[in-house]
Amino acid sequence: MAEIIRAQDDDWSLVREIRLRSLSTDPEAFGQSWEKESTYEEKVWKKRVREAAWFLAIDSGQPVAVVAVRHEADSPANERELQAMWVLPSSRKARLGQRLAEAVLEWSKEDGADTVTLYVGPTNTAARAAYESLGFTDTGERWEVIEDDPDGAWLKMSRGL
Repeated sequence: MAEIIRAQDDDWSLVREIRLRSLSTDPEAFGQSWEKESTYEEKVWKKRVREAAWFLAIDSGQPVAVVAVRHEADSPANERELQAMWVLPSSRKARLGQRLAEAVLEWSKEDGADTVTLYVGPTNTAARAAYESLGFTDTGERWEVIEDDPDGAWLKMSRGL
C-alpha cells in the first residue's frame, strides 16, 4: 500500500518526477505543459516545494500520485487551493486521490483555512466526478485559461472544512 508523505526540501526530485510524468500522460488536465516545466532548473523545483505543501503517494520508493495545496496571493485569507492532483493510471483504483485530498484538507485546516478550492477543466469529467465525490461543488466561477474562450473556461469548485 502506498504511503502518503508531505514532500520536504530534499524530495524536490520526486515532486519533479511525478509532476513531469503527470504532464506527459495527461497534458489536457493541467494549465501547464511538459515542454515548459521540463526546462525548470533544480532551484525552481526546490522553490516550488518550499512555496506549497506537496503530498506524494510513494509505493516501493517511487512516487505514484501527487497533489499540491497553497494559499494564492489573490485569494481570501481563509482559502487554500488544491492544485496539480494526479494519480498514475495503474494506481487509480487504490483510492490514492481520496487519501491525497484528505491530506490537503487536513493541512489546510491546520493552516487556518476554512475553505479549499480547485479548478478543473471543462471536459475533465472524471476529475470533476472525483472531486464531487469528495464534497467539492461548482461555485459557478470560471477561469478563462485561453482569453475569450468561454467554452474552454475551467470550473472553480469549493469545499468547506
